[in-house]
Amino acid sequence: DLVVEDLAWSAPDGQRVTAFLIRPVAGARLPAVICLHGTGGSRESETTAAFGPGEWTRPGDSKPHTRMLGWARELARRGFITLSLTQRGLDRRAPPDTNDQAKDLLVRGRTLMGAIVQEIRQAVTYLEGRDDVAPGQVAVSGMSFGGITAFYTWLVDGRVKALVSICGGVGSIDALLREGRPSYHGFYWWVPGMLTRGDQADFAAALAPRPLMLWAPRSDIGMPKAGVDRFAATVGRAYTRAQAAQRFVVHQPAGEHEFTLEAFEAMLAFLGLELKG
Repeated sequence: DLVVEDLAWSAPDGQRVTAFLIRPVAGARLPAVICLHGTGGSRESETTAAFGPGEWTRPGDSKPHTRMLGWARELARRGFITLSLTQRGLDRRAPPDTNDQAKDLLVRGRTLMGAIVQEIRQAVTYLEGRDDVAPGQVAVSGMSFGGITAFYTWLVDGRVKALVSICGGVGSIDALLREGRPSYHGFYWWVPGMLTRGDQADFAAALAPRPLMLWAPRSDIGMPKAGVDRFAATVGRAYTRAQAAQRFVVHQPAGEHEFTLEAFEAMLAFLGLELKG
């Protein structure tokens, strides 16, 4: 009962972006979710017929690794239109890899994060122009690499109604530098001059009451608990002042850097509430 569309478009610098859109056969206008994979994933891993943790071998690797498979397709089964794009510098869009692309863009006055976010914003524009997408009902969601790119897209694009970031390195850049492992994140993660304007929480707080959910395991190597606690306190106050405390949800389960079935169900519940009512 699903239709899969194979999409491609050109980024502003000429790179080719590829994506799968999956929609229910039913003709009703539905909310849409842009689904963004982590470092070892792709549009293919997010849209497998099988849903759940499984083994996946990315191009160039000899051994598989375990990741959440088919979650974008599963969201479509649950009544959303989903768009899964392979992110710049990863999977079949490498080489060049993310670090080499970041260096190239920096000397040209751009950042890799900016280039990635721009492609995601192109996807937002595409979805908003479709007759089967409910007006103003586009969300972004991502895991790990996709969690941080989703976060920055939500920050800069007011058309994005809701965000779900799973193990996305969202919390506090300052806390990561002081208490975490900065080497865990590649060039893509670092935005030049950001802390001269504010930390992640300051920017997120300014967008209250736009819906925001974080899945932040307490032992996630990419986002120290102290930073997530700081983020939750600062952003939580802003949503409370906006009389929308229920639109800011932070899950801090025991565990490490992993997309679990519990995380998926939390995402599904949050998106269902904020996009479907």
